[in-house]
Amino acid sequence: MWKFFVILTCKFINKLSKLTHHEGSVIGGYYALKLDKNILKKIKLPKYVIGITGSSGKSSSTELMYNILTKNNYSVVYNKEGSNTINAITALILNNSTLFGKLKKDVLLMELDEQFMKYIFKYITPTHLMITNITRDQPPRNSHPEKIFNEIKNAIPEGTHLILNTDDPFVNRLRINHKGAITTYGMSENNYSFKNNLNNLDAAYCPLCHKKLEYDYYHYGHIGSYHCPKYHFNRGTPNFEAKNVDVDNKTIEIRDNKINLPSDFLYTVYFVTGCYALSFAVGIEEKDIIKVLNSESLKTKRLEIYDYDKRKWQMLVSKNENNLSYKQSLDYIIHQNVDKTIILGFDNSSRRYKENDISWIWDIDFEELNDSKVKNIILIGRFCNDMRLRMEYAGIDKNKILLVEDLKDLPNIIKNKTKGNIYSMVCFDKEIELKKIIEGENND
Repeated sequence: MWKFFVILTCKFINKLSKLTHHEGSVIGGYYALKLDKNILKKIKLPKYVIGITGSSGKSSSTELMYNILTKNNYSVVYNKEGSNTINAITALILNNSTLFGKLKKDVLLMELDEQFMKYIFKYITPTHLMITNITRDQPPRNSHPEKIFNEIKNAIPEGTHLILNTDDPFVNRLRINHKGAITTYGMSENNYSFKNNLNNLDAAYCPLCHKKLEYDYYHYGHIGSYHCPKYHFNRGTPNFEAKNVDVDNKTIEIRDNKINLPSDFLYTVYFVTGCYALSFAVGIEEKDIIKVLNSESLKTKRLEIYDYDKRKWQMLVSKNENNLSYKQSLDYIIHQNVDKTIILGFDNSSRRYKENDISWIWDIDFEELNDSKVKNIILIGRFCNDMRLRMEYAGIDKNKILLVEDLKDLPNIIKNKTKGNIYSMVCFDKEIELKKIIEGENND
């Protein structure tokens, strides 16, 4: 009877929250756990309980897995809003359960915060867990990738089938001593790989003998192909490897099958290949995986395209405080062979805490903006002066840099002082404001 009351309370609070124009994706779980901290142990879960975690790429991977599963006739519940803490996962499960405690779907699919997994897995055991990467991310909260590696490692239950990005030495270390099935995925050397890397090499040493790892090539950061000089630890050959990578034409090959990419970002290769591997591990037929991946309906969440001032405006939503994620967005912009104006800036480093540590902007290779196709760089948001200082240290021509402290001035500056296609790379806090500017122009 108490279980019935706790679930009912969660559902009621969820409805009440939505009536007051909130998402309701967390608060019900908070009160449910106050009433019964063991409520998740009392829920009958479906056959497949799938988790996806990592420093970046987990939202895109979760969205793609949802598409693959639903288009193969699985009923799925997942945290579409991206809320991924213990309160959020509790709310997700209870809001989709019967009042008697049975989750009413074939699959529970969860995007998971790396530091909250230990709380969630205390009560539920995933059948499958995909780990995208472990990189320098949100330093005030996460400290160092080594800390996050330990958080994930200590949270993984025995028997869970791991799907690991073996190109990342941190992730690959999770294979050591794991008691359960393991499937690996990665990306082969390609035209976007490089031989030397002077920046952001956080995973530099063999975890077994502590000799410095030797890299055959890098894709970005510490992610690539590596081996210990004494051969105690190495990338190995992934079970699922993206080959013949052609990001410009948005194609790769996996197990001799041609696969279309949803966008021309290099990072899409990883979440597509990872989801291919995870889908296979779940038991979906390969032909059915390929059919969904090659569907024209698949799109990336990180890029939207608009018409503005008779120019193309591409809006990239890039996560703050993750230098490798941010760098990939910069690489994409620079790779576009057109004259361009780039809009950068943010008001808050994080939506999760108040510390405004901006040290991460010094880990990013803004020097690549010294490109003849970059005609203007517009800096917006509360930290625009800090960003200007970073641009100056990057050696960027001061005449290209435009500060906009009041967004009301942005339309006039774009129209009268800039050239080329527009690329904005902002976090969630500025995305809404820029969209309002675009919509205002298009409604005139």
